[in-house]
Amino acid sequence: MEFSMRRVNALLKKEIKDISKNVNVLFMCIMPLVFAVIYANVFKGLSNGGNSAFGKTYILELCVYMNLVLVAGFVTAMLIAEEKEKNTMRTLMMSGVSPVEFLLGKAIITLIMSVAINIAMFFIMGMEVQHTISYIILTTLVTITMIELGAVVGIIAENQMATSTVGMPIFMAILMIPILANISHTIKEIARFLPNYNMAVLMKKIFLNKPIGAGDAFEIFVIIVWIILAAAVFGYTYSKKRLD
Repeated sequence: MEFSMRRVNALLKKEIKDISKNVNVLFMCIMPLVFAVIYANVFKGLSNGGNSAFGKTYILELCVYMNLVLVAGFVTAMLIAEEKEKNTMRTLMMSGVSPVEFLLGKAIITLIMSVAINIAMFFIMGMEVQHTISYIILTTLVTITMIELGAVVGIIAENQMATSTVGMPIFMAILMIPILANISHTIKEIARFLPNYNMAVLMKKIFLNKPIGAGDAFEIFVIIVWIILAAAVFGYTYSKKRLD
């Protein structure tokens, strides 16, 4: 099956129209920004206190986690599940749209929104401008993984409501395990194999002006492996659903 940019463009245009009409999606996109503004202004004691760099970095991590789960994860899942509600999912699958074309058509707009939100939160928190490019690359890599996982949830779920049931255990584990990593050695060992935890580890080094090198190979490896594995799981799920 040949890759067709025309099919991707058609899906992308359709996606832009659907997102503009979906209030739930727009609400989820706003939430991380709202929390970033609240954290930046209400909790100034943490962000501007004795350890300013640590405070702002920690708050930014939490906001990025929220963006990963709500926008990259749940929004992607909801947009795909919406196709089932409109009875267009089967048509797309039977029309010869490949897993790569389908994912690109669905994911590009979500990726753009997620990256834009991450950048906005970066500046809301008042981080140093010289770290912008490293921050964007790092958060975008993990965003890609979450979009792929969200796409898997969307394929499995029967409708938008069901995305919460299917996706909640997955996304909440990814959200909470890194947050709780410091309270238990066992939890921390589990967190070491999650992409967002390793993203946070590298983010701390970036914001503390420490170079990322060979000593960070494990963190980078975990992030890359998640992208590959999540893509493989989506490809398998999509193909199986099409056959069904």
